[in-house]
Amino acid sequence: MPGLFPIIEDINSLYRDFRRMPPVEVSEELRGWSYGQGVVAPPGGPLLGVSDITGGFCDRGRDVYLRYVKRVQPRDNYLLQRGRLIHETWTRTIVEVKRSIYNHGLDASSQELANTASTLKEKLRAEFNAKHSLVPEEERTWLVDRIINEGFSTYASSLERQLSRSRFLEIDGLVAATVPLLTEYPINGEKIGLSRALRIDALIPPGLILELKTRHPRREFELALVGYALAFESEYEIPIDRGLLMYVEVDSPKRRLYVRPRIIALGDALRSEFVERRDKLLELILYDEDPGVSSNCPSECPYIHYCRGGE
Repeated sequence: MPGLFPIIEDINSLYRDFRRMPPVEVSEELRGWSYGQGVVAPPGGPLLGVSDITGGFCDRGRDVYLRYVKRVQPRDNYLLQRGRLIHETWTRTIVEVKRSIYNHGLDASSQELANTASTLKEKLRAEFNAKHSLVPEEERTWLVDRIINEGFSTYASSLERQLSRSRFLEIDGLVAATVPLLTEYPINGEKIGLSRALRIDALIPPGLILELKTRHPRREFELALVGYALAFESEYEIPIDRGLLMYVEVDSPKRRLYVRPRIIALGDALRSEFVERRDKLLELILYDEDPGVSSNCPSECPYIHYCRGGE
């Protein structure tokens, strides 16, 4: 299974594993391209984000009701900021590795990547001082350093392997083979009632969706993969039968990150559940129905200050 920063060998191994797995059963009516009829067709109303439907904050959907009907402003907290910090550092690391290779062309080397890594660390430390101020400075620093070090080290080795394979490389192919991810990949989900500006954490060609999660594993995150798969199918009419969840667990006292990748089969049960949740939340919004306060509010919910006075 791949680590935090997948390389081409990891991806090839994953696709080989997929071929050995039982096929994923997906009904035609639950494919994203069936948006013109049947259960996938949106019932109308506002276009929701995948995170609205699968955020995992409120089992009653009151967070979505408060956001779209009552227009209550969410309140940030430590866990949400730390999650965004990890996401942003991971994404920026991948982007800057690619940028460095493009800038240096076929003369790119591990040393150039190391220099870029040092510059990126300084930039993100300064930027995150204000942006993620709820995360203690010491934790911000080691998280940024840890993620950037791992990313640049992983892709420096990958770069050297790719450069050693042929004298006749072109820069675009070199970058794609060294870093086989397209981060923040945009999808228009309007055809299935989702936002026009969806973004997948990473698309791994030819058709694997990767989502990075920093909270405890939960079914909602599997449903998030389904939402992006349906949107992708609606736009490109390419089947997406499996997705990859990359869970990242933070151990601050030991300054370690534990990465637990999971392959998720995106079959009928998950697809039906996602569509049912979409429709239920749209009904709350369209009919102005307050579902009431949940009995199981997670502390990281950005609306807990409204529902429970910050408890």
